[in-house]
Amino acid sequence: MKNQLRQKSKEIRSRLDTALLSGRIKSNLFSMPEYKGSQNILSYYSFGSEADTREYFQDKTKNWYLPRIEGEELVICPYSINSSSEFDKQVNYLCQNKYKIFEPVAPCINDISIIDMILVPALCADINGYRIGYGKGYYDRLLKKFNKAYKVILIFNELLNNCVYPENFDEKCDFIVTDKQIIKI
Repeated sequence: MKNQLRQKSKEIRSRLDTALLSGRIKSNLFSMPEYKGSQNILSYYSFGSEADTREYFQDKTKNWYLPRIEGEELVICPYSINSSSEFDKQVNYLCQNKYKIFEPVAPCINDISIIDMILVPALCADINGYRIGYGKGYYDRLLKKFNKAYKVILIFNELLNNCVYPENFDEKCDFIVTDKQIIKI
């Protein structure tokens, strides 16, 4: 069932004006009190036709972090698009991983408890806060490590479903932000 939802979601997403809809998602996210109150935000670096996060990093009122794959886990690394010191030059450098997704080369952080909000990618999601990703489980394993950070799915409204058939290893998120609405779970 999940593979069918993945395929259907990719087909729907390929027909959307993702640039326009991504801008609306950004406006909705940036309007949230939870976003305004967060200092350290873990985001994904958008890939393909995902909700585009690349403009978010221009918000200099936040400290930005990106995940990097190490083995079967995601580690968290600082990221900045405007850095000038020698250390910071490493912080704004990205390279493509085995899935062709850009990720940071900077050293990972040890204290993940500093993260206030996590922006989570999804192929589709349901109104109960569950999502379907690409099927490798990286984000579900990462999200299990966080108790206090807001977990926010960014997704196009057309990709919301009544149910995505969550399994025991799927992690529930706190918010869904679409181009049309903000859903608090």
